Amino acid sequence: MNADAGRTPPFSTFKAAWRQLIDAVGGGTQAERFTRVNKARLSNYGQIHEPSFAPADDLYRVEKAVVDAGGDPAFLIAYADALGFAVVRKETLANPLPVLDTAAVEAIGAMGQMATAFYEAARDGVITPREAEGLAVVGQKAGAEICEFTEAAKARAARGSR
Repeated sequence: MNADAGRTPPFSTFKAAWRQLIDAVGGGTQAERFTRVNKARLSNYGQIHEPSFAPADDLYRVEKAVVDAGGDPAFLIAYADALGFAVVRKETLANPLPVLDTAAVEAIGAMGQMATAFYEAARDGVITPREAEGLAVVGQKAGAEICEFTEAAKARAARGSR
């Protein structure tokens, strides 16, 4: 992998997702508890100028901690999106009716966050590469929420009457 890979999609989006995960667990010092490397190395994994990425085992541990705390799997969402897939929770498919209401609210909220993030980034008339990375992450989250709503609606429709 060349040294500029972290600066170009989808790899820059992976870097942004990693930073989001580290922030979600409370920063590098907290993330050290879940991984086999120190916080400086964890920070490097999220820097676009660094060619290295988090190893799968550390990525899994940090992302699992985020999900266990009620957060979203930012890297999984970014990775699936880069491959043309969407991430949907299993309960959405197994029992769609209760998920449908919640998914609608979450999708609307995520679209609001996306609009706010865009406003903040574009307010000065320039969207920097770093801001664009952040917008990509927010957009992916909104896309994932819309996908979850869509899949819940499809699953409910497939169940037939009532």
